[in-house]
Amino acid sequence: MKTITALVLSLTALAGCSQRQIDNAQNAIASDAPKLADDGVVYAQIEAKFVQIDPTSALHVAVAVHNGAVRLSGRVKSDVTEKRYTQAASAVSGVTHVNATMTVDPKLRSASADVDDFALATAVRAHLTAQAGVNGIGLGIASKGGVVTLSGSVKTAALHQTIVSAARTTAGVKSVVDRLQTSS
Repeated sequence: MKTITALVLSLTALAGCSQRQIDNAQNAIASDAPKLADDGVVYAQIEAKFVQIDPTSALHVAVAVHNGAVRLSGRVKSDVTEKRYTQAASAVSGVTHVNATMTVDPKLRSASADVDDFALATAVRAHLTAQAGVNGIGLGIASKGGVVTLSGSVKTAALHQTIVSAARTTAGVKSVVDRLQTSS
């Protein structure tokens, strides 16, 4: 998209130029096109290798390629992954240099873990409605690794206890962090 925008802006700017200036600019753009295409191929090959090595870390690493020079930044799960990513990028045809500034984060979460957490929070909200007849709108329900956190304000202590109990009995909940406030 940046390339297309640059081309449009370049061509727009050329409207007030001489034919010689236009020809020079078109030649410069044409000479850059193969480099941009090559960088795109290098980028795609690196990303594909990263997914094969560690798909979770691949989601958290940014890859930038310019004229064969590769910059890797972001977070990976381990030193081993960082080393394997750097080696994999270096091995791609067309790569001239790799600058890796990745940070190791052993607690890096996978996309599937995030989806599981969202699903559990949704299940708790549905369980509150089905079992306790409580409208969960206005309640904060968050989940991380089976730990559900409840927040917000409820009108009575009895309702407070009903909500916490319903959350605890939802399938998949390991524990409940109760941050609910009773307004009465």
